[in-house]
Amino acid sequence: MNNRRYFILILLVVVVLQPVNVFATRSSSVQLQCPVCDNSLTAMQLMSTNNFGGVDTDFMQRPMGSSPILIRPATCLKCGFSGYIDDFSSEAKAKMPATFTAAIMQEKALKPAVDLASYTDQIDMPAWAKYDLIAQVRKLENSPAGDIAHQYLSAAWAVRSEAFVKLSDSDFQRMNEFMKATFSERLKERDTNPSVQSVNIARDALKMSEKAENQEARDALTAAVFLFRLYGENPDALKAMQRLSPMLASETDSVIEEDLKKGIDLEQHFQKLAIENFKLAIATETDEELKARFCYLIGETYRRLGDFKEARTWFEQVRAIKGRPAFLEEMIVEVEKRMTAAE
Repeated sequence: MNNRRYFILILLVVVVLQPVNVFATRSSSVQLQCPVCDNSLTAMQLMSTNNFGGVDTDFMQRPMGSSPILIRPATCLKCGFSGYIDDFSSEAKAKMPATFTAAIMQEKALKPAVDLASYTDQIDMPAWAKYDLIAQVRKLENSPAGDIAHQYLSAAWAVRSEAFVKLSDSDFQRMNEFMKATFSERLKERDTNPSVQSVNIARDALKMSEKAENQEARDALTAAVFLFRLYGENPDALKAMQRLSPMLASETDSVIEEDLKKGIDLEQHFQKLAIENFKLAIATETDEELKARFCYLIGETYRRLGDFKEARTWFEQVRAIKGRPAFLEEMIVEVEKRMTAAE
């Protein structure tokens, strides 16, 4: 059995204990025409989804089945124009100024992070690279900074959605057995956000590894690395990896660590770009609820980057906004617990 199948098995251990259809997210293919260069492309249209997998503390929704985050964006492989299905409509084309199309076609203003020519179908292109291009398109359109920030945040989510720790088949199998034996009852709980529950389990597995020995410690650390990375708790994933590394073969260890750090670096790159643009958005935002959301996302993203001082500063700004949504206080309380546990 290969790593990817074990990856799916562990995901099922995390969420399958809830009685829902794992194929609840549905999509269908649709033919689009690029409004910039008239190139034809095939994209995926989201038909239905769910959030049975929970919601991360930076608002990333987790469905059972395919992730809409990976489905929604589309890119023209000929000119690089990127957007969502509505951005490829004839109505959108009619509203495009000549200066915009010229910037893409003549000035080559879009800078793809991957080689577009290496793909025969845009569906195979990584979603994070599509969101990066959507952010560039939005900048050319002089879109609000909050919109641009959301594209970068979506790019970070896309990296996280496809995060995969390249452990050996035997490590995945033992981790699967460890998760079932140790946490199956907790995973059956229906009144807890599965995302929050999984992060708590990862932290408990990390604590268990401190008192365990040999194989049990290795299994607990494997689960901690896997879950922390899966849910974007990257500083904790690296901490757990440091403890796991001495237990792995030197060749295996270097490959796993290098790949782990590469994925985390990419996710954090987009998180930093999101922060920059959320800060620009706050400077002109007058709606208190939206401003509070932006402040929270800045604080929460700083926390995910490991900068707890900045995180707390921005959380206090959220609390100072009278028109903040009530649920943000619950979110802040949850992430403050995580900071305390990590310190």
